[in-house]
Amino acid sequence: MSRFNAGNLASCLKATIMVCITASIFGCASTVPGKCECFKVVRSDFLGTVWNQGHANASVVSQDGGFSYRVPGGSLWCFGDTFKGSRDPAGNPQFSGGAVSCCIARLGETIDSLPPVLRYLTGRDGKVAQAIDFLPDESWDHNRIWPLSGIYFNAKSYIYYSLIELTGEGMWGFQDAGSGLACSTQPLTVHKRIQTPKGWRFPVAPTAIVMTDEWMYLFDVGKRDGGQGIWLSRVRPAEIENPDGYQFYCGPGPRFTPDKNKQVLFLGDIYGQVSVVWNAYLDRYILASSSNIFHPREIRFYTAENPWGPWEQAVSITVPEYRQGKKVELVYCSYFHPELFRDNGRIMNLTFSLHLEDGGFDVNNEMIEVEINSSDA
Repeated sequence: MSRFNAGNLASCLKATIMVCITASIFGCASTVPGKCECFKVVRSDFLGTVWNQGHANASVVSQDGGFSYRVPGGSLWCFGDTFKGSRDPAGNPQFSGGAVSCCIARLGETIDSLPPVLRYLTGRDGKVAQAIDFLPDESWDHNRIWPLSGIYFNAKSYIYYSLIELTGEGMWGFQDAGSGLACSTQPLTVHKRIQTPKGWRFPVAPTAIVMTDEWMYLFDVGKRDGGQGIWLSRVRPAEIENPDGYQFYCGPGPRFTPDKNKQVLFLGDIYGQVSVVWNAYLDRYILASSSNIFHPREIRFYTAENPWGPWEQAVSITVPEYRQGKKVELVYCSYFHPELFRDNGRIMNLTFSLHLEDGGFDVNNEMIEVEINSSDA
């Protein structure tokens, strides 16, 4: 393990989120969505940690992240900081072998249990492997790669990512060096980073993607120009590998521009990461996000008829105060998994990541099953 150890990695992810949240409290302008009564939550079952035999087979002890997207024959799941080792019969972690900062796993079409058992990309040693490699001028000693979101189309699997540069010791010893795009023709293989004449950087860092007939809509979350929330972009699918092919939301209508300097805040009061999927039961898009520092255990749901909105906040659910035997300090990375939805989306499955009090990096994602009723039902 490098001098920038596993504990620091976990702290860094929390720090990134807390910076965005704290910054938004002190005077940031934002557009707050309206309220919607299109559905209510009938039941929310917390199914517990996602750690199971699939993780054990790949020597995965703990991890965060966990968005998924459909690929031929099933879905691909992507995780961030992932720590290697094993667990004893009592479930206690035995950390060994270091960590990776981006890994992927495959879920087939047959789902035998929830949370599901995943098959991880592994190296020759049978242990979980890094899914997006460093370039020659980068290394584990100085960098991390965190996955953001992904999509499969045109016989390719695409993953957007952030490159992290380590600048020193401790939870503040890092900075975001930019975002890029990686792809592979075989989903459960290492994804190669796309490089253009301008380099590897792309002008977007989406944590959610929606594909329509003509456009791919990308939802970035962050603080910029005094605004905290979602910054919407779009690109024609054929232009996904062209950094100059992206357009940026510049106002209602919706209006988009190729000039990123003219981009305006799309949806305010949003923090961390978001997940956006089509829900056939509601006949609407649905967005999930984690809440702010005043409601650190809340997961919010928003709905809209189109990816460009207008988005309306529908309902929220609260994660119990104690999970995995410790107090919950922060919920983040709330992701839908539409491949697990039932009854056209009337029953939805999500995963979320946790920062636990005195939990260190012995923390895994958890899964919720949410049953809803449409207001029209």
